Amino acid sequence: MTSPATRAVHTMTSSLGPTLEHRVSRATRFIEQQLDSVGTATWDDTREHLATTLDIPPSATIDPVLRAVIDLESTGALAHDLETETYRRPRPNDPREADLAEVAEAVLALGWPTKADGGHRTIFQTFHALRGRYRHADVYRAMHERLKNRELELYAMKCWRARGELEIAASRLADLTTTVAQALADERKLEAHLVAAYVATLGYQPRLEHRIGRDGGTDLFADVYDERRRLVIEAKAAVDGLFPAIGQVHRYRYLMNLTADLVDRVAVLLPGEPCRDDLSCAAAMDLSLDVIWQDGDGFEHRVLR
Repeated sequence: MTSPATRAVHTMTSSLGPTLEHRVSRATRFIEQQLDSVGTATWDDTREHLATTLDIPPSATIDPVLRAVIDLESTGALAHDLETETYRRPRPNDPREADLAEVAEAVLALGWPTKADGGHRTIFQTFHALRGRYRHADVYRAMHERLKNRELELYAMKCWRARGELEIAASRLADLTTTVAQALADERKLEAHLVAAYVATLGYQPRLEHRIGRDGGTDLFADVYDERRRLVIEAKAAVDGLFPAIGQVHRYRYLMNLTADLVDRVAVLLPGEPCRDDLSCAAAMDLSLDVIWQDGDGFEHRVLR
């Protein structure tokens, strides 16, 4: 006699379909049975087997079969034969598990088309482009674990394309594992782009990288010195850069006004609108401060009293 618990599980499985874990398990078992009995297995046969035996639509078989193949290859139980496009047992000359950093470098070295070009590749196409140098499982992991949302982005479910130079720089800057030298280089790149975009909206050319002089043995430069508005501007690569920049830009005004009356106000240039609390706090400090931030294709210039 079937227990109530068993009937409940059966009812849930019948109404919702088999779980992903169950589908992966069935795909794994089928592939291993095929490898042991006939020596090979295929992607299409495994998907058809799942769809038929589990009574699920073909679209629901893609993820479990992929996971099963990746898992079996990762454990050394399966190899992908490029010549026949079948799965088989590994041979001595098949590629072994590779360092993911090495695989990621090889993936990038393929010369990815940019987003502007509209070009893309799937992971499977990338695996093929590497001509069997690395296992499919290692290419899959390198792209998901090392490159996704850094050098490459995933869109439309399975298509991958190169991210823009500025997007890559922003991702590295937010990554705590990025070296200090790399973070400084990315910060300078983002700030230079932000300044260029802002200056393009002015209709005239202010002084850029304006040398203030030496202080404490260090050369100091203001990102923008606008003589027309008697305004010195410090750009920051991140939206939360308002308060780190305030002391810096006021220092510039002080030094520039030591020998001549050159600057009335200071401004901080940001890639987006700062939070309301930061704006309120800065306004309450009565610092003769302007905050400028990018807003779509234009810029918002807020004068804080």
